[in-house]
Amino acid sequence: MCTKRLVVVISALALSASACSSATADEGPDQRPAGASNTTSLEQAAGIGPAGSGPAPATVTLGLLLDVDSFDPLGSLGDSGALQAFRFVYDTMVRVDRDGKVVPGIAESWTTEGTSTTFQIRSGLTCSDGTALDAAAVGASIRTLGTEGGMGGAGVFGPGGLKEVRVDEGANTVTIETGALYNEMLPAMTSSSHIVCPAGLVDREALRRTPQGSGPYELISSQPGTYLLKRRDAYTNLPAGTAITDLPQTVTLSVIGDDATAADLLAQNRVQIIATQSSISSFLASDPTLVAVPAAGWGTNAVTFMQREQSATADPQLRRGMAMLLDSVEGSAAETGGTGISRRTMFTPNLACYSEDLAKAAPAYDPAAAAALLDSAGYVVGADGFRTRPDGTPLVIRVVGNNFQGMAPQYIADALEAGGFHVDLFVGTYDESIAKLLSDNFDVGMYPYVSSDPSLSSWPNQIGTSAVANFSRISNLEFDAYAAAALAADVDSEQRCSSWHEAERAALSAADIVPFSQPVKHWFGNGVTFDATYFTVDPFSIRTA
Repeated sequence: MCTKRLVVVISALALSASACSSATADEGPDQRPAGASNTTSLEQAAGIGPAGSGPAPATVTLGLLLDVDSFDPLGSLGDSGALQAFRFVYDTMVRVDRDGKVVPGIAESWTTEGTSTTFQIRSGLTCSDGTALDAAAVGASIRTLGTEGGMGGAGVFGPGGLKEVRVDEGANTVTIETGALYNEMLPAMTSSSHIVCPAGLVDREALRRTPQGSGPYELISSQPGTYLLKRRDAYTNLPAGTAITDLPQTVTLSVIGDDATAADLLAQNRVQIIATQSSISSFLASDPTLVAVPAAGWGTNAVTFMQREQSATADPQLRRGMAMLLDSVEGSAAETGGTGISRRTMFTPNLACYSEDLAKAAPAYDPAAAAALLDSAGYVVGADGFRTRPDGTPLVIRVVGNNFQGMAPQYIADALEAGGFHVDLFVGTYDESIAKLLSDNFDVGMYPYVSSDPSLSSWPNQIGTSAVANFSRISNLEFDAYAAAALAADVDSEQRCSSWHEAERAALSAADIVPFSQPVKHWFGNGVTFDATYFTVDPFSIRTA
């Protein structure tokens, strides 16, 4: 298999996917059923691989799309490369199983009363350097997460933050008390409570390069883009039915960066596990010698609008008009090459409290109605053919995207230009686009809102008025109030989901964001099988195919 041949196949598949899933302005209002899909159904993308035939090969190489920015979970941006590394070298208080349910991890059991949850820490656990991983060590890591963990800490402990960590060394328990009722702490912990061992907390700068881990593997050598991990045979915190000898003896994490190269390396068996998110996925899925494990994300990727006071897109009428120019089906196809699932909702069917009907709260794709709305709001087309501000001054819309988002940034720019806007499009690397978002240098951006865990708190942690990750400066007090009520409600109560529905309705109707797709990561194995989430492969699941 050669790269040239793959490129030809990719191009043909991309054209086919786009043609089959597109809608034109002439079709008028978007009448597709909410959640209409492109080529992959949610049922087909559960991330569950076939049963293996025996223990994993001794050595496995896993391809990464993004490099590991830091081995310090408290200082990392938590992108896919880092999250994958963390799953090998760190353990978490709790885990998520194949069905998306929270199950024991470092904590073998827990009880919750009000704002306090007490975790019983498993006995006999050790760190990669041999020190005991007991309640004192776990409590110190959790305390640091709550005080220095930035976005990760906010996600775990909620809007009230961490109030206190109490350790009972005799009972080997850790009690976490949050500043407010927060029913999403456990699911958030499945991907954000990476337990750093004591030596790592002493020297955080060294931790960036060398993990001090609690997980099943330790880093034995590294260079930028390549990380060699060795199995810790003394590790005992294994899922039921799994022996440490079932896992690969060594795992190499290798940054590849593009789907065509990854596919070639997989075919040559130089890499045993890769993930693709383009039309090449369909090509690889047709190969019966490969194991295919598609995994849908939790939540949707969406278009976002800068809402700082001096930004033109702070005007809700302008945002609604723009939203009506953007077709989620076309946008999803552009982003994922037809391999994702188009959505106009924030939550997705693999999350609690999903409601398909809430797609109706978002401004519907309708270019004719958008033109009428924009004209009435004063954004009329000037002598140069572009829409101006209501005061008649020029209006240039800065669209920002990155080269991991397929053709979505270009689609957004084209759709807005077709609606009469003068667009300045920037498409850079992932890091370059994030830099633009972090520095307010955009008006419209495509943002990866998909969560690394099945927690509903992902949205208020990213678009809530006071959220650390609210890069668009969204301030929707109605959303904030309903989200707070949902997070404080009893998990099994009707109020929980009804409050989430109203929070989602508030954000969608205000055009704070425009959901495009529930992306699907298409994982492939050559000679190995495994389970995966959208972001990561489960280290405990790797077996010989």
